[in-house]
Amino acid sequence: MWLTSARWGRIAVRWLIMISVITVMSGLWLRSVPLAYAVRHQQGAISISFGDLASGVLDDESFRQIYAFDGQAEDMIAITLARTEGDLDPVLLLTDEQGVILAVSDDDGPGMDARIAFTRLPITGRYFVIVTRFGQEHGSTAGDYTLLLERIGAGMTEDAVLAYGESVLGRVTQDDPIQFYFLRAQRGDVINVTMGRISGDLDPRVDLVTTDGVVLISNDDDPLAEGTLDAGISNYLVLDDDVYLIAATRFGDKAGDTEGNYVLSVSLTPPEALGASLDMARLIDYGMSVTGEISDEVSARYFRFDASRGDVVTITLNNESGNLDPTLKLFDAQQVELAQDENSGENRNARIAAFTIPRTGVYYLLATRAYEAEGQTKGEFMLELNGRSGVVGGRALEIVYGAAVSGVIDDSRVAEEYVFFGQEGDVITIEMGRTTGNLDSLVTLYDSDRKQIAFDDDGGGGEKDSLIERFVLPRDDMYILVASRFEREDGETSGAYMLSLVLVRAGN
Repeated sequence: MWLTSARWGRIAVRWLIMISVITVMSGLWLRSVPLAYAVRHQQGAISISFGDLASGVLDDESFRQIYAFDGQAEDMIAITLARTEGDLDPVLLLTDEQGVILAVSDDDGPGMDARIAFTRLPITGRYFVIVTRFGQEHGSTAGDYTLLLERIGAGMTEDAVLAYGESVLGRVTQDDPIQFYFLRAQRGDVINVTMGRISGDLDPRVDLVTTDGVVLISNDDDPLAEGTLDAGISNYLVLDDDVYLIAATRFGDKAGDTEGNYVLSVSLTPPEALGASLDMARLIDYGMSVTGEISDEVSARYFRFDASRGDVVTITLNNESGNLDPTLKLFDAQQVELAQDENSGENRNARIAAFTIPRTGVYYLLATRAYEAEGQTKGEFMLELNGRSGVVGGRALEIVYGAAVSGVIDDSRVAEEYVFFGQEGDVITIEMGRTTGNLDSLVTLYDSDRKQIAFDDDGGGGEKDSLIERFVLPRDDMYILVASRFEREDGETSGAYMLSLVLVRAGN
């Protein structure tokens, strides 16, 4: 059913906003659709059906063409816009009938062609395909094109839903080169998918895809099945609770020429099989406790978690059985050790307390024993991770009495801020020492009103190190420590530093 001109006017305005947003996000120069153009051409959009191959020409006189089709909720579709003649640089957009852009593509197909693949339609209704060129009316390319609209998967059916441990048989042919299956997975699941040929000359390929069309991982030749053409995805870590698509196809997808039957299997890697190496690290989130075992065969277990700058984490590693002497280490994504502990917890257990995350990203925990591989203790352990957002939302990092933190000062970051809570009468010592480079350190102490109450440049024991010694806090407050270099923005030195905060004597 065609919409009224007034409604199309409102839709055109939405397009104006949405295409501008896409321009900023994707780097494409997709100018907004003029109002009069949108009204006139949406009403005269060319109808297209699934499986149709449309063709046309884009040039300075006609730089955009709009097609309309009807789709069902949960349909999985693919749209391919290919140049056939000229120097055309195609651009492709998919919108719903409200004008909301659902997908955009510039160079996602072969060469400079555009392709929107594995896109799920959210509701039953009318959809629009906008065919244009890079720069639209300001573009300079021109040429002939073909447009192919395909339905590659309909709504979820019971037969297409797989569970861990299940296998299904299927067939890839020229007329039906791709099949979809659905898998419900939870955050932390580590999944395996194999696709093996059982007849014909099929060269299998398997993709794991979100229902929004994002291909998470794809495989053509399973490294665990050398000497075959079988495909396999091994030990993929799921990061979101969701329903995922498994696409069973062949090398080359629709452009391929192999055919045959296959068996597709999906399995879950058990938790006890995880953690023996960094690339097999087991996922742990804030508030979780997980168990594991340290033995002579596996003397260390790795875990990973996601954290934001300024988060304050506390990690404990407790002995649950045997004579295990726990040791705990924290690494960043580059495997740089940030903290470690062996006996700070109760009963010789390990504990890293109130560590502030320096930057947003992935972090790793190593649960092991004293002397690691050379150690002799063993047994079951419990690892607990607790975390909270920083009190100032990551703008400054928290530091507690007795802690030492490290950082880098250079032209890109001339100062780093830390906050701590102190009481009236607390006697504290703050030391900032250079560890690399030619850094001329400067440490400054402020109260919560950012009033400077102490600073030092070269009072430390080392050359150009800083020291605020036995300073008495004037009141109960949140204090701000700034680690920087001499002359800050105008300074020329740089390097890594170590900053420590020591409570010499508590106030009354």
